[in-house]
Amino acid sequence: MLLLTLLLVFDYVLAQPSQCPDVFTYESKSEMDRWFGRITLTTPNTLNGIWVRIKLDAPAILLGLQNWFGESTTDDNLNFLIQNRNQVLDATSAPLSIRFFVRFDPKEGVPNVVQIKLNGRTICGAAAAGTTATPVLHTSHFKTKAPVTTSTEDEFFGGDFSLTRRPIITLPTRPAQPHDTCGTVQIEARPLITYGQSTTEGEWPWHAALYRYKGANMQYLCGGSLISRTHVITAAHCVTKSKTNIVINHELLLIYLGKYNLYKQDGGVQNMGVVKISVHPEYNASYLHNDISILHLQRPAEITDYVRFVCLWEEEIDLNTVINRLGTVVGWGFDETGDVTETLMQAKMPVVSTETCIFSNRDFFSRFTSDKTYCAGFRNGTSACTGDSGGGMVFSKTVGHSIIWQLRGVVSLSVALQNEKIVCDTSNYIVFTDVAKHLDWIRSTIAKF
Repeated sequence: MLLLTLLLVFDYVLAQPSQCPDVFTYESKSEMDRWFGRITLTTPNTLNGIWVRIKLDAPAILLGLQNWFGESTTDDNLNFLIQNRNQVLDATSAPLSIRFFVRFDPKEGVPNVVQIKLNGRTICGAAAAGTTATPVLHTSHFKTKAPVTTSTEDEFFGGDFSLTRRPIITLPTRPAQPHDTCGTVQIEARPLITYGQSTTEGEWPWHAALYRYKGANMQYLCGGSLISRTHVITAAHCVTKSKTNIVINHELLLIYLGKYNLYKQDGGVQNMGVVKISVHPEYNASYLHNDISILHLQRPAEITDYVRFVCLWEEEIDLNTVINRLGTVVGWGFDETGDVTETLMQAKMPVVSTETCIFSNRDFFSRFTSDKTYCAGFRNGTSACTGDSGGGMVFSKTVGHSIIWQLRGVVSLSVALQNEKIVCDTSNYIVFTDVAKHLDWIRSTIAKF
């Protein structure tokens, strides 16, 4: 009986058709517990680095490569990633062929290919043809294992720019001011046009720079926002091992406050270590839901003209109240040529509805948006690259005769462009973790430490 079952499985594999034969075909060479296939890749755009995602409808024991192309990895034996960071493919290239096999347990049935994506774009499967159904908004309730601290630095998030510099000795800070009011600036922020603009020192005094020690050097990781004298808020993916919920070793982090020039030391800068990292307990590393964390600083920051903390969101938390409002994003980011900017940059961009965001690029944004995220941007070349992962989006609020700034979002991710220079696509929106939807967790976390 078992032999008959195996023969039926074998016959099924040989007869299996492909739903997109121009992209994927099953090869006639098959065995009792595995089948072989070939993917043919072409593209109208220039791709620097190849990421192929293969989705199966049943678990496989192994997806292996026949011709050495790169590495194959999986977290669940249903979704496999084949990647080669050095491979270049463009419209003039010959079609790129990837031959692979899928090994399975015949008693459990044969896994079929249901979707293939090339660098985030569906090239085989139902989504490749496009649909007009109303997008589904995910509810961001994900249970994860408790984070575990590790000191393995090679598994860090690589950083927005992967810039390496020797540690800088901090000069004495300027005299502290007698007030501790949140969201105020001594150096008035200027009105912005739609495109990214330079800032002046002290204009955004809560913006923080996260560095990690790497041997004798330091590497810039992400941005962040000072939300109290002892706490910085940033993205969870900045302080966890790549694509996991495992928290990095806090002793390898150094936080710069009041930093204006990425390469030079400014007189108003304060630097300090981190004694604890708190990652949101429902952070999902695969889809970056609840992508938010709090860093507990080694000592309280001095409040100066160049170092101050921003207010947490104080208005209505309903996203509809900020749709079409202009928020300001700050970071070193990239200029119009794709080069990293030396001085802090700023850009204003409007918040859009989640439905608008998803419809603009369904394949990408449907995976990474939820009821606790929002999207913003003009999609017209505005410097969405201005703003590092973990940096904040702030909105001004008039209180009496004063203007205060309050934090609504944390930069989570943007659509990557596949070419040599520019690393994010300014024709797409940027996704923010919605701070207003995490206020209870933020306040309780701060109160504990």
